[in-house]
Amino acid sequence: MKKNILVALLAAASTLAFAQTEYDAFKLTQTELSGSARYMSMGGAFGALGGDATALKDNPAGLGVYRSSEIAVTLNSMIQNTTSTWNSTQSTEDLYKTKLNSFSYVMTMPRWEEKNSGLLSSNFSFTFNRLQNFNRKVSANTTGSSFSFTDFLAAFSEGYSAADLSESTAYPDPYENSNNAWLSVLGYQNYLINPLADNKWSSILSEGEKVNPSTYLFETGSVSEYGIGWGGNINNNLFLGANLNMQDLSYSVNSSISESFTQGGGFDLTTALTQSGVGFNLKLGAIYLPSNNLRLGVSFHTPTIYSISEYTNVKDFTTSEIDKPYLPLQGYSHDYKITGPLQAQASAAYLFGKKGLISVEYNYINYPGMRLGLENGDTKYYQDENRNMSNVFIAGQNLKFGAEYKLNPSFALRAGYALMKSPANAGYLQGKSLKLNSANTNTEYFNQFDTKYLTAGAGYRAAGWFLDLAYAQKIQDEDMYPYQVLRYTGNQVTNIVTPAAVNTTTHNIVVTLGIKL
Repeated sequence: MKKNILVALLAAASTLAFAQTEYDAFKLTQTELSGSARYMSMGGAFGALGGDATALKDNPAGLGVYRSSEIAVTLNSMIQNTTSTWNSTQSTEDLYKTKLNSFSYVMTMPRWEEKNSGLLSSNFSFTFNRLQNFNRKVSANTTGSSFSFTDFLAAFSEGYSAADLSESTAYPDPYENSNNAWLSVLGYQNYLINPLADNKWSSILSEGEKVNPSTYLFETGSVSEYGIGWGGNINNNLFLGANLNMQDLSYSVNSSISESFTQGGGFDLTTALTQSGVGFNLKLGAIYLPSNNLRLGVSFHTPTIYSISEYTNVKDFTTSEIDKPYLPLQGYSHDYKITGPLQAQASAAYLFGKKGLISVEYNYINYPGMRLGLENGDTKYYQDENRNMSNVFIAGQNLKFGAEYKLNPSFALRAGYALMKSPANAGYLQGKSLKLNSANTNTEYFNQFDTKYLTAGAGYRAAGWFLDLAYAQKIQDEDMYPYQVLRYTGNQVTNIVTPAAVNTTTHNIVVTLGIKL
């Protein structure tokens, strides 16, 4: 069976099998609304307020507001529903998980001398905050698709000869040839693509033959931040702060794509990808009180510089075209660096005496400034991806709103809303372009739309302790592409594979217990 390749895939050759793309940099460096129950119930709009240890990850100047030491811990129970619609076929996955959101210790220092101006006090903190939760299940399936994963393999493999992807004296295992893409070897050695003249390839499917595809992803992991902070009180109306932070990153995904061919046969491919790393950043902030009722805040976050180790492997593959699939003997490991986006924040809060408050915060995140590099810091190898960051992404913008009303001095009600604008550039239509010799076999990627949070909660304050409860609903819409097939129209390049529309709704029930010391 033969089928003409409709399009060619953009790919770049190199001498090493590295797999990172612009989408990897974004996925691993974005954050979500997470923290204490009070913080989350007010939509995270705490930049100008202070007095909440998890808000120090936004504006470390909030540490200077503290008047007493405390220890606080936050637990979060997550109920998640992910619904995918692919060409009118709907699939649903559920996930339940309880995790530690944050832990903090704030130490206030007594004044070493009585004075009315200058630096009046200094406070110190140790904080743990979970910035990102990757846990999710996604499934999607449809029928009668005009495009097959075998079309992608054929287009992706253009430039290779059959000899390149076969056993040879130099490379008894073609997967060990660093010039080869594992996807191309897998496709050819397992009879999903056929060689043509001039190093071109075709799908094994007949012209016009359709497929019934399905895909499944199970993601796990998180990004956690450990911070050591200082906050100072100057003249009781200016608060300064600085946090030195270490971030711990862990991400893994098991993904599968399968197709049944309408004229008989099919395949099922399951792959695994794990990424782990450590990053460091510095956060600086200030809060100014022009009056007793009004508070203004600003903060600046340096880019987080990550050192990451990645491991990719083909877990399982079956096909009707061959009895014993030809697979890599082992996975592939690689170390690299990601420089995350610079961030800046501005915030304001108005206090209605002791009865309540309203607050607002704006975050600017420079996603186009993200960079990929080798472990030694050299970014030349990733020059194409780094130049393309500004094509794939625009600057991220987050808006947060919060309110608190005190029914009495001990009991408060709260509500909030947060909108995280999508940094995806709507004009970029080429999708995730793997390098031609990549060992990575994970071809799926997501285009993210705006993410919304609706939050509410309550809190009780006593002389030596406090208890806060919150509910936060996260609504995230995305387009999921299992792979890409590109069409060239003049200077326009478009992925013409129909994506699955994915909606993930996460319900968070959060409780914080704090003890004043």
